[in-house]
Amino acid sequence: MGQLGGMPKPRPAQPVKLLAKSQSRMILIDAEDLIYAAIQDGAITIFSRDTEGVSNYRTVEDLMEALDPDVFWRPHRSYLVNIKHIKEVVPWFKSSYVLKMDDKRSSEIPVSRNQTKRLRELLKL
Repeated sequence: MGQLGGMPKPRPAQPVKLLAKSQSRMILIDAEDLIYAAIQDGAITIFSRDTEGVSNYRTVEDLMEALDPDVFWRPHRSYLVNIKHIKEVVPWFKSSYVLKMDDKRSSEIPVSRNQTKRLRELLKL
């Protein structure tokens, strides 16, 4: 197939692999399998459907820079979620929301009040 109008074809983006330490093992998790990440006590834990482990990223900002901004969203300063893995949006008190994720635990992620508008945009609420 020829190229349209002489424009170079965009290269498909390389799938991002995230390194997670679980006990003494180093596990590679595809970014698309990442359900959410949470920071606690200065360490970022990443959760996929099958595994969880401590990321080698130091901050949520650094982790966000490595990921697709159309897929990954920060609903709260301590969390980063893959919007493709949100199973349920639960209305919470004071017009905020909680996200139920589709991991084994149906983890609940809070949405901060200043991110409620972005949630409505993302989900066309």
